[in-house]
Amino acid sequence: MMYRELLGIPSEHAFVRTDMKWDEGKKMDVDTFWYDEKDIHGHIIAKYVVKVIKFIYPPKKAEISYQKFSPDSISLLASGDIA
Repeated sequence: MMYRELLGIPSEHAFVRTDMKWDEGKKMDVDTFWYDEKDIHGHIIAKYVVKVIKFIYPPKKAEISYQKFSPDSISLLASGDIA
């Protein structure tokens, strides 16, 4: 999976999509994905929200950003652009 590599998730960890949402607009589409990162014992060690904004009109670019949260989803641990 592309986001796994971009986020640097270790290969021994599971990266499981838990939800998704698509919003279509006139100028852009926004796809939002939620993931859990699980360690080798199956414990959730982080939660991620990945947002993909696709612009419909030229130059038809895409922006991908993420937010990384603590397992309880309360604390924001990191955020930024990944592509």
